[in-house]
Amino acid sequence: MKRNFFKLLPILLVGFTLTLGCGKKMVSEDIAGSAADADKSAEVVSDERPATEQVQSSDLPSGEAVQAGAGYASLSPGDGLTEQAEKSGTLFAVHFDYDKYMIRDEDKPVLDKNAKWLNLNSKVKVTIEGHADERGETEYNLALGDKRARSVKKYLETLGVSDGRLSTISYGEEKPAEPGHDEAAWSKNRRAEFKITSN
Repeated sequence: MKRNFFKLLPILLVGFTLTLGCGKKMVSEDIAGSAADADKSAEVVSDERPATEQVQSSDLPSGEAVQAGAGYASLSPGDGLTEQAEKSGTLFAVHFDYDKYMIRDEDKPVLDKNAKWLNLNSKVKVTIEGHADERGETEYNLALGDKRARSVKKYLETLGVSDGRLSTISYGEEKPAEPGHDEAAWSKNRRAEFKITSN
């Protein structure tokens, strides 16, 4: 009996070693797969609610701005942002690259100025409107506009603007800033605008 056991021992050890080796390979493949999946989903708006995939254009409210002419505190004498807020009830708009909702580096100073102005005028509330150009399906553009508006909202929140003062809405392609059908027009239509809703 002991002889048979010692004869089988090398076979058992080889089998045990192969089992451990396969187990390690499976684990490393699972980890690699998880990392690849994480990279695919890295570009996501950090907001818990889902994008407005099912929103229809007929569901959209009008989103009127506050009547112009209100007196606001200025960042500096003759500040263009304050003049625009008093004249049209809007803040500076930002634009996006085609099919993207991440904030471009060149637009961050614009949002920084909007945030400083909002923090100075602490009673002002704004609606951030997300827009897309005319290319793509209506539902897709509404979802893209929603992601753009929420990306801007999150950015302003990191600069100290309270969540309760910011609301978002998507108009997709429904309200173009420029009526053309070329890149010059499309680049102006991929935007987020700020409408003052209370002061």
